[in-house]
Amino acid sequence: MIKRIAALIFIFACTSMAWFILGGTIFARSESQGPQLRGSVASTWGGAQEQTPPAASYPVTRDHVIYSHLADGTQTSRTEKETVPQPLPLDSTDARVNLQLEHRQKGLLWYSTYKVSFDATYSFTNPTQEPQVLTFRFSFPSEKAIYDDFVMTVNGTPLAFRTAGSTTIASTLVAAGQPAELRIAYRSQGMDSWHYNFGKDVTSVRNFRLQMTTNFHEISFEDNTLSPTDKQRTASGYLLTWAYSNLLSGFQIGVPMPEKLQPGPLAGEISLFAPVSLFFFFFIMFIITTMRNIEMHPMTIFPWQRLFLPSISSWPIWWTTFRSIWPLRSVPQSQSFWWSLTCAWWSACASR
Repeated sequence: MIKRIAALIFIFACTSMAWFILGGTIFARSESQGPQLRGSVASTWGGAQEQTPPAASYPVTRDHVIYSHLADGTQTSRTEKETVPQPLPLDSTDARVNLQLEHRQKGLLWYSTYKVSFDATYSFTNPTQEPQVLTFRFSFPSEKAIYDDFVMTVNGTPLAFRTAGSTTIASTLVAAGQPAELRIAYRSQGMDSWHYNFGKDVTSVRNFRLQMTTNFHEISFEDNTLSPTDKQRTASGYLLTWAYSNLLSGFQIGVPMPEKLQPGPLAGEISLFAPVSLFFFFFIMFIITTMRNIEMHPMTIFPWQRLFLPSISSWPIWWTTFRSIWPLRSVPQSQSFWWSLTCAWWSACASR
């Protein structure tokens, strides 16, 4: 009896150590390669996007006094004309965003990649009594991304634009006192989250409306972001609306993408908890064989532990999860107990 107990303890210790090594290896692999793989996905697909509203201005000529000191200590001044941009306030915003979630796998990890369609109309007004050349500056949400079907028009007329870094610049003549409806549209793709930022500090937002359509139902909102004013569930996702007539806020709009169950960390957690199942398995086997006077070599029960091995390299995640945690859909201790009881029963029957 003492030899059998010692053998069980030895097998339990060795097997538990193997499970701990397996779990630690999986976690180490996932954590070490996670940032590298994320950077690789971002370089080919795109990173998180943060859209900001465009800026508009018109040139204003004003006098600029320049002072200078002569050698004898006297001070002279001269007046020069200089032209500076005069910013225009944004009168209204009507934006439509469509987010299409498409998870992508790299190594043992899944990444929340998405496609986005952006279409917004911004309203500015020439406040002067004469025609002005308005200059529009629009910043893309990310420098390292692709933008297909880009549209930039004013009052329905396409603009000739140039780019400077991640900013697109275009100018057009607007009659005195007339509005300028700037339309921006593009299709792009990103990862993890999509944001709309009103400004760096507390910003005044007037006549703002943003409608977002998603193809997923797992909606959540990050800290320090605005919740939608209206939320409607659709067949494929949600229709979210942010509508404000006169808002002062330092928050932004942000929607994180739902994350998929990660096979690497899940397999690591299962491996680390496997010794609990192994303990109940050995305990039940010991009780049954002792009560029924069954002579069983301790190594006879060892092959049953192969049922727990998560073959994450060749099996889908649902099969790995099913094999590992199906026997009881309750707390881990109960799962381990009943799974061990099942294995012990069949082991005892096989030995007979």
